[in-house]
Amino acid sequence: MSFRDSSNGEYGSLAEELTAKSADSSQQKSEVNLLAKAVAILSAREYSEKELRQRLKRYSNDDAAIDAVVTRLQRENWQSDERFVETFVQSKEQRWGNQKILQALSQHDLDSEQLSDLKEGLSDSEYQRAREVWIKRFGAKYGVGLYDSDALDDDESLEEAEQQDFQEQAKEKAKQLRFLASRGFSADVVYRVVNSRGAPEED
Repeated sequence: MSFRDSSNGEYGSLAEELTAKSADSSQQKSEVNLLAKAVAILSAREYSEKELRQRLKRYSNDDAAIDAVVTRLQRENWQSDERFVETFVQSKEQRWGNQKILQALSQHDLDSEQLSDLKEGLSDSEYQRAREVWIKRFGAKYGVGLYDSDALDDDESLEEAEQQDFQEQAKEKAKQLRFLASRGFSADVVYRVVNSRGAPEED
């Protein structure tokens, strides 16, 4: 992440300002140390504003100082809730369903409109994401691969599946339903993926 120009124009970068002010008064040192801590935190990964504030409270009980640091970092684009949401979803969407993603994000006090837009976007891809998760876990049992255009196109696997007695089929189906539900996929999507044994979604 590149450094931004300081707001007062006296320093070429945030790094230069932190270095220059490190020899100032004890109060300024405290403020600079808090800013430096925040920059170090944000350099590791994206954080929501709520997360960042919680982390900074480990180093200071001065709410006004924390407010000032967070406001500055947002102004200089070091901290962005929008960017946090984007990277969070990218890291989870191949493993988690909509409910689990949205539940996790709801803990961050994010903008409701942003979450509403995200929910709509996730809904469009949920079946395909659930299908991919199901295939990775159960596809081999039925001869289904990620790039198959039809489910159960392997005659041997199909025959084996059909030879299972009803009790075994019911037990296996319940296992698959629980697995996808635990990943946070909606009930409708879970049932459609399991009942179709990973068939691609119809247009």
